[in-house]
Amino acid sequence: MSENTPQVTVSEQRWLPLTSPPSSPVAVPMRPALAELPALPLNQRPQRTASKALPAEVPVVRVSQPLTPPSTPSKPENNRASASPDGTEAILSIDSNLGAKSSEMLKFKTNQASKQEAVGVNTAPKTYAGEYQLHEELGRGAWSTVYRAVESVESLKQMANLPLTPPTSPTTGATASSKKVLAVKKPSSRQAHKVLEKEAKILNYIHSHANASTYLVPFHGFDPAQHSIILDAIPLSLEAHAKAAIGRPLSTKTMFDPVVGAEEWAGLAEGLIGGLAFLHSMSCVHGDIKPANVLLRSGSSGDLNPLYCDFSSSHIVSGTSGEEVEEVSAVTTEYLSPELLEALSPRNTDLAVATYASDVFALGVTLLFAAIGDSPYACARIASQKLVMAKEGMPFEFARRGEQASRVMKGRAVEKALKEALAKEAVKRVAIAKWRDEIREVMKSWQEGGWARGG
Repeated sequence: MSENTPQVTVSEQRWLPLTSPPSSPVAVPMRPALAELPALPLNQRPQRTASKALPAEVPVVRVSQPLTPPSTPSKPENNRASASPDGTEAILSIDSNLGAKSSEMLKFKTNQASKQEAVGVNTAPKTYAGEYQLHEELGRGAWSTVYRAVESVESLKQMANLPLTPPTSPTTGATASSKKVLAVKKPSSRQAHKVLEKEAKILNYIHSHANASTYLVPFHGFDPAQHSIILDAIPLSLEAHAKAAIGRPLSTKTMFDPVVGAEEWAGLAEGLIGGLAFLHSMSCVHGDIKPANVLLRSGSSGDLNPLYCDFSSSHIVSGTSGEEVEEVSAVTTEYLSPELLEALSPRNTDLAVATYASDVFALGVTLLFAAIGDSPYACARIASQKLVMAKEGMPFEFARRGEQASRVMKGRAVEKALKEALAKEAVKRVAIAKWRDEIREVMKSWQEGGWARGG
């Protein structure tokens, strides 16, 4: 010890240098009986054995000693906490008060984990903590552009609190093969910043429910620096899938079935109707349901699971008087309900606000698209003619004028499944809960018939 260090008696001494020269302040707490032992210089200390056990000459710190923490924590390798009940009990016996607090904290965390965190629609969305690299463009909309991105390995290691330098022994940390592929939705203009932030709040609210990822593209967070939304990358849309299916060989056996196949269409219909029922149970109106906003994820059995995306036109119905809801914007005409198209007319003063009923109609037209592989108004020669057709609210009638008319014949399963959802008047449209129950009966009957001739 240095000359300036005050002298203490044996009974007062509590520290014995273990890993540093005598002048170092680094020490570990020792029992009074061991305080008389002199500190050895580093070059005179015994070496550890190959088994990493401390030599008999060096005293071992036991759990019954006082818990006065050293300035630099030491980690003797032969003093690992036991996983047995006796080991746990010995550790907690160091300080009964500390043990009681630890037990209470464990109970508190367990109780908190078992409860769903209350997240409101105005709650700030969770921030995406990782890093990513943008690659090619996946799609483009009125407010944003979606890019494929790859999460960096360094980011994954930081989030997992792993060392950035690979250890010499094998570990199960993040590797180049574990990079997550993401979809990053970036605003296309400064005016879109507010739109995407609102969308992120809605996604954050909906994903507070445990079943959200069953019906929606998984949401990973919001990047406030780039005003971007981070999602799972799912490249296949219902629009692209149905259009590609038109090229399949046509025969007298399949000419009455949906272009994607009877069984697959039934699965898509049940999944999308169930998903919309979930959204409406969360008081969420999607506002822009169409084939391009439905992505298809491959399931474990090879089937396709439909997931909703693009909530830039969505809003949450609060049910309070005086609720301010923006009009629909940047939507596709042919999937809008007749009442919304009428409200959007320049001579109409009503607000064009999406509702549960308009969502049902839009999903009906979307499923009709999946059955014929094209818009029901594809026979229109110009855009204004398509708008007139859509306002009439009779998509089935116009679909039967196209090349795929045999797939939507009267009295067959597709019409039975969609007829009530495509009612022109909103008050006559089927409610989503009833539609979900009815679609199961229609599909069950169709399946029992062997999926034959369009049901």
